[in-house]
Amino acid sequence: MRACYFSRHRGPLQVGEVALPPPPSRGHVIVRVRASSLNPADYKSLDGEQMLLLDFKWPRIPGFDFSGEVTQVFPNDDSHTLVVGDQVFGMIANVPDLHSGTCAEYILVEAHLCARKPNEITHFDAASIPLVAITAVKAFRACGLSENTEGSQPRVLVVGGAGGVGTAAIQIAKVMFRASFVATTGSGTKKDFLLSLGADQFVDYRAQPFENVLGSADQSKLFDAILDCTGEASRCVRLVRNGGALVSIVTAPTIDGLREWVESSRISADRVTRGVRSFLMSGIGGSILELLSGARSLRNQCAARGATYHSIIGCGDGQIVSDIAKLMATGQIRSVIQKVYPLDQTPEAEQELRRGRVTGKLVISIE
Repeated sequence: MRACYFSRHRGPLQVGEVALPPPPSRGHVIVRVRASSLNPADYKSLDGEQMLLLDFKWPRIPGFDFSGEVTQVFPNDDSHTLVVGDQVFGMIANVPDLHSGTCAEYILVEAHLCARKPNEITHFDAASIPLVAITAVKAFRACGLSENTEGSQPRVLVVGGAGGVGTAAIQIAKVMFRASFVATTGSGTKKDFLLSLGADQFVDYRAQPFENVLGSADQSKLFDAILDCTGEASRCVRLVRNGGALVSIVTAPTIDGLREWVESSRISADRVTRGVRSFLMSGIGGSILELLSGARSLRNQCAARGATYHSIIGCGDGQIVSDIAKLMATGQIRSVIQKVYPLDQTPEAEQELRRGRVTGKLVISIE
C-alpha cells in the first residue's frame, strides 16, 4: 500500500510502498483510509518526542486522525457492531506506528475507536476533527465542566483560538458545555473568523497583552475554565476565578495527565521503555517530573487563587467522536480546513504545519 513514512527519528518524510497491515484480530478492523489530517503531534513524533519512552515498529507512519470505510473484520466478532462497508472516522489509540499511522491507504485500528461518519459530512470534514475535539472535550472536563448540564453556563477562555484545537474548542465550549461567554486570542486578521465560530470576545495578542485586557478585580469577569493552546499558561493564572481551572495542552505536563494518557491509550507493556512506567507511577517520579516541567509551580499559583491546574494529552475515544458526529451532522459544529493535500504531498503539508500560522487543520486526501 502507499503511505507516508519515516525510517528514523528526525529523518525525512517519504511517500512510497509499505507492507499492508495484518488481518484484524478480535476487536479490531481494517479501514481503507480516504482522508487523514496533520497535528503538531505529528512533527513532534517525527522529531522523536517519544523516542526515550516507547519502542516502535519501523518504518513509522504519521497521522492520528482518519476517515474511511471498513474493509475487513474478524470473523464472527461479537465485540462490536461494525461491518464491511461502514463509513467510519476517529483517532487512533496512542502514537502513530507502522500499520496504525493514518497517512496510509489502510490502517489496523480498534473497533471501539471508530465512530460512524454521518452522510452529511465529507471524509475531509470527518478526518479534520477527532484529535482536536477529543482534546478540547477532555480539557474542559478536566476543568470540571459538564456537558449539557442545566443551569451551567461557564465563562471560558481559549488561548490560541485559530489553531486546530482552538477552533474546535470555541465551538465545543458553546455547544456542548453551554458556555455563556467565550473569549479567545489570535492575530488581528483572525478576529471575524473566530467570532463567527462563537467567540464573544477577541483579543489581538500582537496589539496588547491578553492578560491585561481580560484581567479584572471582579471575580465574575474572570474565567471558570481556561484552555491554553499556545504554551502561555503562566500568563493565564491571574485570569482564572476562585473555583475555576486552567489546563494546558502544550506546556508543563502533570503526572496525572501523563498517567491518564498511558492508561487510556492502552499502550502495551512491551512497547514502554524499561523503567519508564514504574517511574511515572511512583510518587518520587511524579514529583521530579512536575518540578522539572513547571507543573508544580503552576499548581501552586492556581491553588493560591482557589483554582486548579491540569494538563491534557488526547488519545482515541470513540464515544466522544460519536457525540461530535451528531453535532456535525446537524451543523452545530463545523470543520475548519485551511487546505487539502494529496498523499504524495504530505511532506510539504508537514512543513507548512511546522511553520505555524495554520488556521484550523491541514487535511491529507488518500484516494
